[in-house]
Amino acid sequence: MKKSIVIVTNYMDSHTDNLVQTLNSLGGSPIRLNTNDIPLNTSISISHNTTNWNGKIEIKSSNRHIDLLDVRSIWWRRPDKFVFSPDLSQEERDFATGEIGHAMGGIWGTIDCYWVSHPEHIRLASFKLEQLRRAAKMGFDIPRTLVTNNPEEARNFYFACDRKIIYKTLFSSSLGTTVNTKLHADQTEVNLKAVYTTFVTEANLHFLDTIAEVACQFQEYIPKAYELRVTVIGNEIFAAEIHSQADKQTSTDWRHYNVAIPYRKANLPTEIAQRCITFVKSYQLNFSAIDLIVTPDGRYVFIENNPNGQFIFIEQRVPELKMTAALAAQLMRGSN
Repeated sequence: MKKSIVIVTNYMDSHTDNLVQTLNSLGGSPIRLNTNDIPLNTSISISHNTTNWNGKIEIKSSNRHIDLLDVRSIWWRRPDKFVFSPDLSQEERDFATGEIGHAMGGIWGTIDCYWVSHPEHIRLASFKLEQLRRAAKMGFDIPRTLVTNNPEEARNFYFACDRKIIYKTLFSSSLGTTVNTKLHADQTEVNLKAVYTTFVTEANLHFLDTIAEVACQFQEYIPKAYELRVTVIGNEIFAAEIHSQADKQTSTDWRHYNVAIPYRKANLPTEIAQRCITFVKSYQLNFSAIDLIVTPDGRYVFIENNPNGQFIFIEQRVPELKMTAALAAQLMRGSN
């Protein structure tokens, strides 16, 4: 029986810190592969012939190694960029990144194990426009949405939605790059700037003239009684109410984590819970976090799917939602 549990992440991931502790308490002894260690602090060897293959990854920083034929399960958590010697030119770094990326992609495509979740499935599940279309086909209500770099189209959408629309990002919710300073002395840390969901109002309508160089996502504003974070792990579902309307600062975007608002365990209607699980499984995912709005008149409106979303912040506020333990159990079993 295959034994190894591998977590692919980065130095700074607190979710992995928590899960490693839980797995160790269960006797899982997970192997943490920080992609920041590739290639300088790792040794990678893979060999093929006509009848078989084998390979290993030695992690020098932790004195651990991964036997690629002995992997039971992988948590594809938050891999980061590869880190190279500062002596390499940018051209050499670009070349090395491509070569190592293809080598690692070949490894992940070859390993036969239980994934939470496979990176290709995560990638396909990450496109917001496709999510909305899929959710609507599965019976979810969705907000009217426009993605455009045409200022006139955006302005027309604003008036079509009775002047009640929001702007939100499609891909990244931050500007800037954080570089881990302990990797190289010559690297510095850049503070990230959060890009929050924002109301488009008459006062800032003129900013629509600036969108020509980027595709922007606009949605009709959906009134909220409260919001839901629905996390699916395997066949289990963990739902939390986020009472974002309790504070003005979180009313449009609840991701102001420094603001104390009520979080409670949610009891989803059976139909909505099953629809969430079916949605996640349709991407062949074994983990995902779905954001919903519950309107004052009781409608459940799909907002987005986060195939590699955060969950510790929910568990800290609603301790009965034991998601870390559920994820650890999934990885230990190595199957649904």
